[in-house]
Amino acid sequence: VEETAHARVVANRVFYDFWEARKVVDHLMVIPRRHVNSLDELDDAEQLEIMKLIAKFEARHYDVYARSPASGSRSVAHQHTHLIKTESKSGRLLFYIRRPYLLVRL
Repeated sequence: VEETAHARVVANRVFYDFWEARKVVDHLMVIPRRHVNSLDELDDAEQLEIMKLIAKFEARHYDVYARSPASGSRSVAHQHTHLIKTESKSGRLLFYIRRPYLLVRL
């Protein structure tokens, strides 16, 4: 989608159908060219350029989402930031729980 000296903006291979109860219409990712695990490992020039890219897409109404290196639900071990554009109206979600779950406080 877009390339700079320090990063690429690419279409996400694993497209989200819904994000925050809204239908996703576009799902991109900002990926640093240099393989790093966290934003903290990037130098100042890389951080600035990546933040400018993120700001550019945020101004185009994309939500910005990234997981920390310590996140248990992080799918890959390199830094990447999701850019998610949704429809303006909220959708309706249905949750189905297969078996009963109980919350027990000890």
